[in-house]
Amino acid sequence: MANTLRVISSFFAVEIGDIFELSSDGTRYTSKRNEEFHKAGDANDVNASYNAEYSISVPYAEQLVKEGYLEEVNPTKKNFVNVFDEIENLSKKFKEELNNIDLDLAGEPQCVKVEKTTVLTNLITVLDHLKTLRK
Repeated sequence: MANTLRVISSFFAVEIGDIFELSSDGTRYTSKRNEEFHKAGDANDVNASYNAEYSISVPYAEQLVKEGYLEEVNPTKKNFVNVFDEIENLSKKFKEELNNIDLDLAGEPQCVKVEKTTVLTNLITVLDHLKTLRK
């Protein structure tokens, strides 16, 4: 079975999306949850924190997978992405956006066009500088 399991149907105190990790000794799966709540009010402030650790045995985890409560999460192998190719792609995209800014923002206030032009120009400048660092 996989080292990581994801909750796909709630049970006990776990919610959909929670993750169980296989322990280092391989005998159990554990899920940890740490939540904090802060609210500032007129009269007082409310602060609360909640920490919980749920642990299930490997055989029980296998049963929960069969019953549709958990699913195995297999790590996906990511393809290599050349940073400089990505920089070039982003640069082209931003230049295209800059060229089409009048069409994209037709009817918008001039300040919006100026702001977007400034941001895109600065991004293109940074990307052009990064392209020069290629060895």
